[in-house]
Amino acid sequence: MTKGSFIEMNCPIAQTLEQVGEWWTFVILRDAFCGASRFQEFQQRLGISTNVLTRRLARLVDSGIFTREPSETDARVVHYRLTPKGYALYPILTAMTMWGEQWVPHPDGARVKLIERATGAPIAGVHILSADGRALTPEEIDTVAGPAAAERTHALMRMREETINNDE
Repeated sequence: MTKGSFIEMNCPIAQTLEQVGEWWTFVILRDAFCGASRFQEFQQRLGISTNVLTRRLARLVDSGIFTREPSETDARVVHYRLTPKGYALYPILTAMTMWGEQWVPHPDGARVKLIERATGAPIAGVHILSADGRALTPEEIDTVAGPAAAERTHALMRMREETINNDE
């Protein structure tokens, strides 16, 4: 495994971080979910250098999180559009937003509030749901190794099982 890369690690969290773990990625995604699509919009809103933004956007396109589409009105303008893979990151962004508001609050109050557009009511949050729709706590969820799991994952699952059994 090379320094700074998880490409060789057989772990879904590591592979997710390989694609979106760079620290500019989620603020770029935040702005995309808020309507930014052009390079200049991202650059102006974020204050990121053009060379760093170029690399980050190229990486997001290569990862299939954005597509790169020419403008219908001006061929010199390119729009970066979220793909279904990109949209699937929204719950993570929402969870990060809510976590940041709760655990790293601003002294003057909330920086953003997430509300349901149709009702104006605050959203309940991001939860892991059971098959019947109940919110589950981490203690109610079991993690088991799947068919592609490496021995390292099996060892981690054994350690988790031992910890749970010792706590009971």
